[in-house]
Amino acid sequence: MLAFIILIQIGAFGAVMSEISSCPVNQDRVIGKRLPVKWPRVEKNIGFQMCLRKCEAMSYCLSINFNRVLLECELNEWKKNDTNDLVDDDSYFYAETVRTDHQSNVCGDKICNNYSTCVTMAGNRKVCIETDCSESEIHVPNGNIVQRTYSPPSITYGCTSDFIGNGTTQTINCSIGGKWSLLDYQCKHSYTRLVGSNVSFEGRVEVYKYGSWGTVCDDSFGMSDANVVCRSLGFPGALQVTHKYGSGTGDILMDDVSCVCNEATILDCIYRTSHDCKHTEDVGVICKH
Repeated sequence: MLAFIILIQIGAFGAVMSEISSCPVNQDRVIGKRLPVKWPRVEKNIGFQMCLRKCEAMSYCLSINFNRVLLECELNEWKKNDTNDLVDDDSYFYAETVRTDHQSNVCGDKICNNYSTCVTMAGNRKVCIETDCSESEIHVPNGNIVQRTYSPPSITYGCTSDFIGNGTTQTINCSIGGKWSLLDYQCKHSYTRLVGSNVSFEGRVEVYKYGSWGTVCDDSFGMSDANVVCRSLGFPGALQVTHKYGSGTGDILMDDVSCVCNEATILDCIYRTSHDCKHTEDVGVICKH
């Protein structure tokens, strides 16, 4: 019985490999290259031609990376261009799709809606297949997409530099041909930031006042003040007050900070703007995460 199962698996593998070797040569196929894409949709255990067909059936798909070693198909939203060039990888083929039917919405004797794709079936028969949400992705001002999936469709949002996310839901979902779920997420300008570190939860404290960023002096700065800073940035609280992130530049905007610990931001605390501090006294914090 075990030998029989092994023979079946080998036969299936051989059929996929036969598709790769016997299919006509695609002049647009680039061997030994792939397009570096952050969030591709991956289909496993399929051949090159089926990979191309999968891409043609997805309205967002413009190119594929086909891993001929693992028999994996990566469906990409992008094509090769001047800012996103191919990289060397001997395991891959790269190819692009051209969808004139989808671009015109004409599909044989039918017209596809804006969330369907025209696909050519056996016998040159053309059909419309729903492949996307019926709505375009939601735009979040000063936000960006940090993660995206396609089976099922979902988008997770984050905020660009100097903005902080507010809301209860930052991931939205959609059924094929449906609508995106409710998004409760906004990116508001942050008047506090942590700099000098390669992680988001620690760094030198800087505040935005009078149209520019400046530092905070360490005089009287304690854990109550650090907790307000960390919570205003979306962290549960502070672990430590520190000076390990070095000296800042520009103005020292706050001195003798005194927070009760229930303030929304450090700018709501009591502080002085006149000071005798130097940048060697610029304070930093490490937040819980």
